[in-house]
Amino acid sequence: MTKEDEAAGRHAIRITDQFRKEDSMVYDFRRDEDRLTISVAPRTTAEDAGEWRVRAWMRGASEAEAVTEWGATRAEALQAVGRTWASQRLERNLPPFDWDAIAAALGTVRAL
Repeated sequence: MTKEDEAAGRHAIRITDQFRKEDSMVYDFRRDEDRLTISVAPRTTAEDAGEWRVRAWMRGASEAEAVTEWGATRAEALQAVGRTWASQRLERNLPPFDWDAIAAALGTVRAL
């Protein structure tokens, strides 16, 4: 492994914890000093905006401050969160994330 590969591995986003909370599965991610939490939950009422809800928020923020989106699938809801996160990043002072890498990590634990 090259030094560049080792450095890239240290800076890659990775899942550090996963657990069930109420109706959701929650995944904690870490990249360097950034900590991101994502929850994935199915529809619970007929009034819900889609089949799956994905929320993402930074460590230290409340779930109420989360970026929340719905989709027909878990992957679609996550993609919508990534788009919203990117569009609100500057106004909410959110760090940039590689949402494709997050989706790949979630795929490894069969979350998507």
